[in-house]
Amino acid sequence: MNEVYDVYYSTGGAQLVGGGADVWVNNWIEEVAPHLDTKPILLIHRTRKGIEETPEQKKTFENSVKAGRGGNEGREVVKKIKKNYKEVLNTELEHLWQGDDPKKFRELLGGARRIHILHGYYAPHKFIVENKEKIHSNMIHVSVRDCLKASMVLDLDRSFHTLMEQAWEDEICKLATHPVWIGAEKSKLDYPTEHIPNYYEFKHNLDVSDSNQIGYAARMETRKCPHFLEGLDSILFTSIRHIKWWEQNANTDTSTWKKISFSYKFLDNFMKRDWGISHSAHIFEPFGYSIFQAVDYGKIPILAHDWIPKYDYPFRASSVKEFHEHYHTICKLSLQERRDYVFPLREYLKENYSDKEAWREKMLRIFND
Repeated sequence: MNEVYDVYYSTGGAQLVGGGADVWVNNWIEEVAPHLDTKPILLIHRTRKGIEETPEQKKTFENSVKAGRGGNEGREVVKKIKKNYKEVLNTELEHLWQGDDPKKFRELLGGARRIHILHGYYAPHKFIVENKEKIHSNMIHVSVRDCLKASMVLDLDRSFHTLMEQAWEDEICKLATHPVWIGAEKSKLDYPTEHIPNYYEFKHNLDVSDSNQIGYAARMETRKCPHFLEGLDSILFTSIRHIKWWEQNANTDTSTWKKISFSYKFLDNFMKRDWGISHSAHIFEPFGYSIFQAVDYGKIPILAHDWIPKYDYPFRASSVKEFHEHYHTICKLSLQERRDYVFPLREYLKENYSDKEAWREKMLRIFND
C-alpha cells in the first residue's frame, strides 16, 4: 500500500458495544473520521459479530495474544453470534476487523504513518508492542491504578476486572505524543495528559418516576460497586455470567435482583422501563456515560463522592451503608422533590458536557497535527 495513511486502533466499536469506551469510538466514527486530513483506516482488534471465525483465524489471534509482553492467556476474545448482521460502520471509512484477515491487520499497523489508539487493551499486545514507536495519540478511558485498588478501597477480598498492567499504561502513555484523558474531571494520573472530556447528547429529557426500584446498567467490575444493591429491589442490565462471579466469589445475595442480559440494541428499552432510581455510585468513574443516560431518562441517581465532586449533590455513596441510607431517603421523596434534584443536575451536565462541536475540534487538532 503506497498511499500514506494513519491507523486508528480500537478493541470495540461499530456493533460491538459493551461500554462507554465503545460508544466513544462510535462517536469518533461519526463525528471525527470524515474530517481527517490524512487517510484514516480503522482497525478493530476483535472478530465482528455475525461472522463465523475460522479455526485458523482464532489460532492466529490467540498466538498473537500469547506472544504479547505480559501475556493475555485465557481472555475470551470472541462471542459467536449465529445470525445475520448488517454492519453499521460509516461505509466511507476504510476498516478491518482483526478476525476477518489477521495478516492484513498486522500489515496495516506496520505500514501506517502514525497509530492512534482510540481504545486499547490494558495489557501489552504484540501487534502494538512491535509498532509502539508510531503511537501518536492514546485515549485513556480509565485509570488502571484506580481499577486495581478498587477492592482495597471498598474493603473487598477479591476484585473483578479485565486483565490490566500498570506498567503498560505508564509506558504507552509516555510513548504517545498526545496522551488524552477523556474523564469529566482533570486527570490525577502520575504523568501529564491532555484533558478532552467526553460529551453526551441529551435527547430524551424524560420526567422522573415515582418507582423505588433501582436500575443498574453497567459492567460488573469492582469499581462499579454492584454489591451495593444487595438486599434491594433492583433490576440489572448487564452480563449474567459476571453476576455469577459476584455470587460465587463475593457471596453476594442477588435474590432481590431482576437480571436482564445486556445487549446494546435494547438499551433504550431498558432505560424506558419504570424504575426510578439509578445506581450510579461507581467509584473512580472517569466520565460515566451510563450516569448521563440515567439523568437523561429521568432516573434520580445515587452518585459516588468522587464523581464531579464540585457539583453540590446530596445523594452520594461510596459504601454499602451510605448507599442504603440514601436509597431509603429517596424512596420518601415526592415526584416534585425528585424533579428538584434531577432537573438541575441535568442542566449542569448539559452546560458542561454536551458541546459536541468543541469536542470534535479538539480531537481534530490532535489527529491532524
